[in-house]
Amino acid sequence: MVRKLLFILLLAFSLHAATAMERAASLLDEDTYRSHRKLVALLFENDSRFRHGSGYDMVKIATVLEENGLLHLNLPTYRTVELSFEYGGENPLFFMKSVDETLRNLGYASFMTRSARLDKNGFVWNVSLRTDTIPDPVSLAKRFARTGAAVTDIERLETTRWRYRVDMSRARIAALPIFAGDIRKVVRPVRPVWVDVSKIRRLTIRELPGSHWYADVVVYDKMLRILSVKQNDTRTRYMRLRLPSDAAYVKITDRFTLENLRSGVKLSAQGER
Repeated sequence: MVRKLLFILLLAFSLHAATAMERAASLLDEDTYRSHRKLVALLFENDSRFRHGSGYDMVKIATVLEENGLLHLNLPTYRTVELSFEYGGENPLFFMKSVDETLRNLGYASFMTRSARLDKNGFVWNVSLRTDTIPDPVSLAKRFARTGAAVTDIERLETTRWRYRVDMSRARIAALPIFAGDIRKVVRPVRPVWVDVSKIRRLTIRELPGSHWYADVVVYDKMLRILSVKQNDTRTRYMRLRLPSDAAYVKITDRFTLENLRSGVKLSAQGER
């Protein structure tokens, strides 16, 4: 009991740790750290290697732990895992879209919102999922990086509670890029189709043969503020959009069910911006 208390105190201290080794220890369970303390000390002996600005590169630290078989993420049974994502900006929708894409791309499609809070310090989104494996923090960081976002801090609060701080200053939505003169087909979409329209002035959307589309189309700016919405309760064989100058994304889905877009859509772009 005393040993466990000491380990908990070490983890609490590590949130404000002065060394890479202490930050690494904060990501490990008690048994792993106790059994491999000398190896952890050796791996993080060169403290400056893991420095990043005034703090530490927690993605690099987690990567080293994983590469050396120290980051144990398997759970003995299915449990509820809580993930907290923090963002210092003022656009929760943009951030939530990025987190949603990241989790889904890692195979975690069934997660629930536990809480969401926006205040002067930014936005915090807490989600939970049932799993027998903690989402890999290294894979999660790499997925964020694909869209320009950067994980700047990782904390293991408990075995099944993890916290991530994310920098969205260079982030972008994972969307199909399209340029003036392009004709693109999106076949059998399983999720709403997101198109990057930042380089064009007009977009024509046509249903492909076999689809029976009831249009639901939303135009957003780069921060995912809604600029316009077009919805039809009758079949839509095609739709022409004249895009506002600040349009960045178009989301295409069906008014009722994506099954109506089972064959897909054809996109035609006009007018260079």
